[in-house]
Amino acid sequence: MYVPEAHPDAAAARVTLVVVALGRTARLVDCLASLVAHESRAAFRIVCVVNPVSGDGEGDDDGMLTASIAALDVLVVEPAMNLGWGGGLHAGRQAVGSDLFAWVQDDMVVLPGWLDALVEAADAHPGVGAFGSTRLDGAGAVGLYNAGWCEPPDSAAEWNASDPTEHGLPAEVTAFDWVTSKGLLCRTVAWDAVGGPDPSLFPLTHVDKDFCLHLRAHGWLVALVPTAHLRHAGNQSAPGLLREYLSERLTARIDARWGGIAAALPRAGAAEVDHDCTRARAADVQQWSAREAADIVVDFGRWAQRRRRAADLELVDAHAALAAARGETDALRASRSWRLTAPLRRLRRRGPTTSD
Repeated sequence: MYVPEAHPDAAAARVTLVVVALGRTARLVDCLASLVAHESRAAFRIVCVVNPVSGDGEGDDDGMLTASIAALDVLVVEPAMNLGWGGGLHAGRQAVGSDLFAWVQDDMVVLPGWLDALVEAADAHPGVGAFGSTRLDGAGAVGLYNAGWCEPPDSAAEWNASDPTEHGLPAEVTAFDWVTSKGLLCRTVAWDAVGGPDPSLFPLTHVDKDFCLHLRAHGWLVALVPTAHLRHAGNQSAPGLLREYLSERLTARIDARWGGIAAALPRAGAAEVDHDCTRARAADVQQWSAREAADIVVDFGRWAQRRRRAADLELVDAHAALAAARGETDALRASRSWRLTAPLRRLRRRGPTTSD
């Protein structure tokens, strides 16, 4: 049951849903509306973190979207700068007083029974610190990247390929090495133990795997809840080239951080393992976000230039290969064998003949 922010019992709600958005958009209104309408036996409130949009991004010039959000009576938190996905969750965490809180992206829509399935799993499995949801596509089929394994020496970029839910779901709540952060339900005590998601993974990419590995290195399990269903539009917050750059940039960081440690953790298990904990970086989320944002502005331009030079070289190679192929074709056409086989080629062009 949704508890509006103005209700006197809002602070006592069992669960807090933290929605992180980039600006006020129509998709954010749709997401919030689906959450407000969501039926659940557990009382929940909603905290909406609206990261500001810079430059020519989506805005709310006429105020209609702001009014629509206000009408839903959710708590709105507005950071002074874009904190990204992980940093936005930190901003929302400051308003969380419940034992459980869920992470929601603004391009998600939750399906009936979603929250009840997560809360029931949390009540039944006290040793699990985070519970992942299951993505369904428009036809109701299980989508990719719900959960999986982190098997060294594979790169973090390949961990998604180990998603065992691609062709089906486990029959019950099942522990994995990582679960997706889309629709994740987290114990507040587990968040505090590891310091939450790493704000240096700005603005997004590999936040879920990094957080899950942190939890497991602190002795918490992570698990997928097969009956907690949602839909996710996917890749709505970053254009394609930027996503490719961020994947390359942050995959190397995750590999360096967790390559050896992941090997020390039991598969789908947890253990107290010495690691680079997030808590120090979580002490100043805004500083880390600003530092990463400034570095990305400079580094992305250099990366794009390198990509362009590489593409230009590939184009030169392609032209050279085409010229070589044309030269070989011309030489073949001038050859004696080409002239001798001309009648056979004419017959082939005519095709088979038929008789009465």
